[in-house]
Amino acid sequence: MCSALCGYSQVKTVYFDVKDKVTADSVHAASYAVYGKVSGDSLWVFKKYDMDGYIATTGSFKDSLLEVPHGRFVYYDWINPNKSETGYEALNTGKDRYKVLSGDFENGLKQGRWLGYYENGLVKTLVTFDRGVMQGPFKAFDDKGELIETGQYIQDKKDGDWVINGGLRVITFKMDQVVSDVKRTKKELKQLEESKKKGL
Repeated sequence: MCSALCGYSQVKTVYFDVKDKVTADSVHAASYAVYGKVSGDSLWVFKKYDMDGYIATTGSFKDSLLEVPHGRFVYYDWINPNKSETGYEALNTGKDRYKVLSGDFENGLKQGRWLGYYENGLVKTLVTFDRGVMQGPFKAFDDKGELIETGQYIQDKKDGDWVINGGLRVITFKMDQVVSDVKRTKKELKQLEESKKKGL
């Protein structure tokens, strides 16, 4: 363990129950974290594992009570080789964990771009936050990297046109309320694109 934590001036272990609450009962804990303060730094670096020692989360906190996340967080999940949503074969690469979500906290609140991932490593979703509130662009991709949905959040609410499946469906929102929902066939979409190219 020293190789991972030798630069830390204080190293602590904390246990979590199945509801992700801190517990003193290490026998019945569902996960644990090792955290420490890097010498000369103000942040507590945090690495959370399941009870078999597999990484679940990495990040940092402003406080030793682990209540105020601050900085980059990365969350991991299991690759399911039997029922993978992408058909990704874990045995081909030797991996059984993958990065499922990453983003930044600023003083305990999500900030900036948060990315969700597929098992194959491609981006699944992009959500933008401003001080803990969804604010700005949203994008969703299929497991081959093709854009399948775009939209905009304003103060945690969908607003404006949300384009789905390349324009086959466009839902217009006004502060989370549906204003219109237009569905098109591929033929209609192609005709619309040709009209736009001709300037009609």
